[in-house]
Amino acid sequence: MTRKKHKSLKTRLLASLPSKFLKNKDGIAAIEFAFIAPVMLFMYFGMAEVATAISVDRQVSHSANVAGDLATQSETVSVDEMSEIMTATMMTMGIPSSKQNKVKIEISSYARASDDSIIQKGRATLNGPFPSTFDASKLDTRILSSTSGIVVARVIYGYEPLKLRYMQSDIDLKETFMLKPRKSANVDIEDNSGGTPSNNYSCVFSGGKPSCSANGNVS
Repeated sequence: MTRKKHKSLKTRLLASLPSKFLKNKDGIAAIEFAFIAPVMLFMYFGMAEVATAISVDRQVSHSANVAGDLATQSETVSVDEMSEIMTATMMTMGIPSSKQNKVKIEISSYARASDDSIIQKGRATLNGPFPSTFDASKLDTRILSSTSGIVVARVIYGYEPLKLRYMQSDIDLKETFMLKPRKSANVDIEDNSGGTPSNNYSCVFSGGKPSCSANGNVS
């Protein structure tokens, strides 16, 4: 009888040790977090990187819209008026002053002659010539007709992403907006204040904001 009780007690003790260990849930949350945390951080930084790029892209798009919209509100855009338009465009984009050299803006006005040829009514560029040429001859006559011109605003920004996960190199964010003149058939980007008419403006940053000057005529 004593031997049976001793055996039964020993069996119960051996059986109870793993049982208590398996039922002990202390530290489970910490273990689970150790497995999940790296994945969550990986996803978080990736989403932050993409969300930031999308936000900047929207700013670029909105700034191109502002540039074109302001240019279409006048029959003639002088050098001083273009400086103000470029300044408003940069304020809309809201990029740091240290990144201003990575922005290029082009505002051009086009008309279509009765023989269907394209007439450029003027152009203004910020930070040098635009990397590509806009071909207005490809526009449909319903957009650019002999009775109604068009203003084309283009913006390009050399964006430097956070480079946390998905975007490991710089990308060019681009936007093009085409708008119809509001007060006239065409918008003349032209300035006669210098004695010689000019419809080609070169704009650079001076004192932290764009400043435009006449630079001959569009070839």
